[in-house]
Amino acid sequence: MPDPNGRAAELDRAYRTLCRGARFVAGPMGQAATRPERAVPISHRHRSKWIGNGLRELDRFLHHLLDAVANAHGLGAAPGQRNSANKLRALHAALGHGEDDHGRLLGLGGTRACLFHCDGILRGHAMAAACWTGLGRSGTAPGPETGTMLLILPADLQCVGHFYRRLADDLVQRP
Repeated sequence: MPDPNGRAAELDRAYRTLCRGARFVAGPMGQAATRPERAVPISHRHRSKWIGNGLRELDRFLHHLLDAVANAHGLGAAPGQRNSANKLRALHAALGHGEDDHGRLLGLGGTRACLFHCDGILRGHAMAAACWTGLGRSGTAPGPETGTMLLILPADLQCVGHFYRRLADDLVQRP
């Protein structure tokens, strides 16, 4: 029989890790990645990869929290599921909760891929849906044209950090 205290400790660690990551993305990363005085196109390959990698790490922390929440509810983790939007949707369905963050997580996934693999330049129709500016606030911004460089503002990273923090709070506060 699994140790319930071990599950609680796992859940607490995963929650605290995601919250620390979200705080970093919303604060120091956002300030270091951009100049706060104006929008700066991602013009350097390393900066784009750095931001994309930071967002990938934040998403990994969400994966760990989703597995910990599933374990805490006796559902079993799904470590093979790599898409956080689908993983969250499946967990919400298993817990009998509505879900409204699927599209936003899908958009952030496209944005991460664009930043990390395409140096922040939108490539193809799928990447056009991953528009950064506005995504942090609504999750449904109209996509720019292919070849456009994403503009990253500190406020966008702050919105993303707050979004992940809200997800963490929501997941651990559910009965």
